[in-house]
Amino acid sequence: MRLIRGCEKQFLPSETGGVWLSKASVYRRIGEEDGVGDRREGEVRKKEEGGHLSVEWEPRDGLPPALRSAIEKHEGSAAETEEFRALLAARDDDPDLALQRIGRGEWTTSQNVVVNDDEIASPYLLCLAREPTTREEWERLRAALPERYDAWTVTADIDALQFEIECGIKRWLATERITRYRIERASGWVTYPFDDAPPSGDPTEVFRMSRWFRKRTKYQAQAEYRLAWSLSSDQRVDMPETIDAELTRTGLRLFEPWTPSSG
Repeated sequence: MRLIRGCEKQFLPSETGGVWLSKASVYRRIGEEDGVGDRREGEVRKKEEGGHLSVEWEPRDGLPPALRSAIEKHEGSAAETEEFRALLAARDDDPDLALQRIGRGEWTTSQNVVVNDDEIASPYLLCLAREPTTREEWERLRAALPERYDAWTVTADIDALQFEIECGIKRWLATERITRYRIERASGWVTYPFDDAPPSGDPTEVFRMSRWFRKRTKYQAQAEYRLAWSLSSDQRVDMPETIDAELTRTGLRLFEPWTPSSG
């Protein structure tokens, strides 16, 4: 298996002597701004049912024009419920809301609610992509990644790369005088199983690294493969958002220069 990696020339491992690893939560936060992360990645949701929503239609002068129009056109109909749901979804930037009308201005609600993971450490990632074998594949990948990427490398031995980077992580831990630590590792292809938001499931999944290997379908052209490391230590609870993993010459040679095929 051959995987490529894009970056700015100044950040090539051959220039820096290693790789910068960022937490998965960083990629989620930058989201569409950078073109790499997905603001939905890593989300875990649970189903909450039995809520109640009540809207006082009168006076209508104080309602938003779009909602007032929806009421006047569809009050008492199924279309009213759907239009109201769409307006709420647009307001919350989240379509994952179900409404069941039980009366005039009255609904029961259910929603896949995001499980709060602010206090749960996310893993450090190295993100790569499947090597394109045709011009069409390359053009799709190029369009799916930031324009500022102007240098590309290829790695053929992923197991060796994971080992070398983990050695670099341990060197970083040593420089930080962290002698008691636990490293959990994972690797694999990112999947793109949902369009808008992940479905509800087991809330304890928030503790699993596998959740960071899913994105929305709009990102599937990235054909992404991830290496992930979760670090924990009783000597340092607040691990930084990025770390510099210094590589040996053996590790640096795993990032060979790569250019797209002309075929």
